[in-house]
Amino acid sequence: MVIVGGGCVGAGILYGLAKRGWTDVALLERTQLTAGSTWHAAGLIPSYARNINVGRMINKTIEIYEGLEAETGQPVGWHKCGQLRIANSRDRLDEFKSYMSVAEVQGMRAQLLTPDEARKLWPLLDNKEMLGALYHPDDGHIAPADVTHAMAKGARDLGAKVYLNTEVTGFSRTPGGEWLVRTNQGDITCEHVICATGNYARQTGALLGLDIPAIPILHQYWITEAVPE
Repeated sequence: MVIVGGGCVGAGILYGLAKRGWTDVALLERTQLTAGSTWHAAGLIPSYARNINVGRMINKTIEIYEGLEAETGQPVGWHKCGQLRIANSRDRLDEFKSYMSVAEVQGMRAQLLTPDEARKLWPLLDNKEMLGALYHPDDGHIAPADVTHAMAKGARDLGAKVYLNTEVTGFSRTPGGEWLVRTNQGDITCEHVICATGNYARQTGALLGLDIPAIPILHQYWITEAVPE
């Protein structure tokens, strides 16, 4: 199996497969790990999910991140700091109220707060229109680049391979139904190909004759110094 893309998603797939015994797997990265969108990702790990299956995925993700550093010896920058979601409208507050039963089924710790309770939790909050808030005490953030390197190391320790400076230039099918992956470092034959190229998904898809309607979207976030309690 070949995974194309050395960001957090590609490394996560490689790590997950290796943990399940799929060690005959190679990850191909055209430059260096995390060189795409991973290096500037915010790294937020929110628990809020109204879909039960998505909630289970989030729980599993947190479980993996909490144990990854001890397993690999690589730091992942995991900080469990909690997260507040603010309701400035009645509809948003009703959404939070209905979510509480979903959170219980998912096994998520969540609290519905009054405005005064939210301000006690975060005294710098200055929002006169707030009707309430949803608090997840187990939410946090990671360092995406560190997580990527940790998962890549964990996968390599289990026998998987990572090839850097290896750019995929084309795909074709062999008469036996396998994939021939062409790269600037030579060709690789495999049974399955997984494309995890993120912002470059459209370019990767074009190599397969696919028009993938994916484009990067500009976004912003603030990083502050630690605020004393």
